[in-house]
Amino acid sequence: MKWKILAAIAFALVLAGAVAAADLTAPSQNDEIVTVDGIDFKIPAGFSEDPDFAINGEANETGGITYTTWGKTFEKASTILSVAVATYDGADVNDEVARYVGDEKMSINGVDGYNYTMGPFNGFTYAKNGKLVIITSNDEGILEDVVVK
Repeated sequence: MKWKILAAIAFALVLAGAVAAADLTAPSQNDEIVTVDGIDFKIPAGFSEDPDFAINGEANETGGITYTTWGKTFEKASTILSVAVATYDGADVNDEVARYVGDEKMSINGVDGYNYTMGPFNGFTYAKNGKLVIITSNDEGILEDVVVK
């Protein structure tokens, strides 16, 4: 439970900070494609969603800019995985916003974005279809399993 709360806090901090400033192979039979606000994510087999930590169109405002967030959190043993999508009112998110959130430019599965670290969590953030996409986990190795081009 503590990890899930930390993941939710990490999402909130990353999204607030953003305001201030190779193809995947087919999923295995047990992997699940999950769509959050029009963006697809591949959730590896064995993860189950925790609906208590879902973000369902939560509107927030920072620095005079309003944004709406949708997200889901999954767990498998001690591994937490969260995916979120933020839409900014009146503005299309571009690479510059994703860069503000992330540390170092990188590419995962042919998707260009930025990695970041926040406490025990690692993440990958990128712009897609005018939205900010954020993937966070306490297992850095899982990030490349989740990104869908």
